[in-house]
Amino acid sequence: MVAAGRAAFSWESIDAELAALTHDSLRDGLPGVRGNAAPPRTLVFSGAEVSVELGLTGTGLVGQLVPPTSGEIGLWSPGGELAAATADELGCFDVPVPRSGLVRLRCRTSSGELVTDWFRV
Repeated sequence: MVAAGRAAFSWESIDAELAALTHDSLRDGLPGVRGNAAPPRTLVFSGAEVSVELGLTGTGLVGQLVPPTSGEIGLWSPGGELAAATADELGCFDVPVPRSGLVRLRCRTSSGELVTDWFRV
């Protein structure tokens, strides 16, 4: 709890833009038509220049930077960096995630740095 509290109020990079959560399929999703299988969770974080679209799979996060651009992606927990990935020229990336917990993404592109809100996986 202490680490989560410190992480919530720490300012990792003064130049990073904070991307707000604009869509979470758990909150905004429409009920399924039929079947027992739950659809994969999707999240969208929007910044002024770049958005991050994410899909939570059984093994990790699959995402894309929009508009498409290459860059470096870091997955962070309140305790520090968990994993890193590279976004290709189409902005696509894949990051392994822990089974549960609070995380955020830090995306570094040629246009700057973007940090998402914290979200639970």
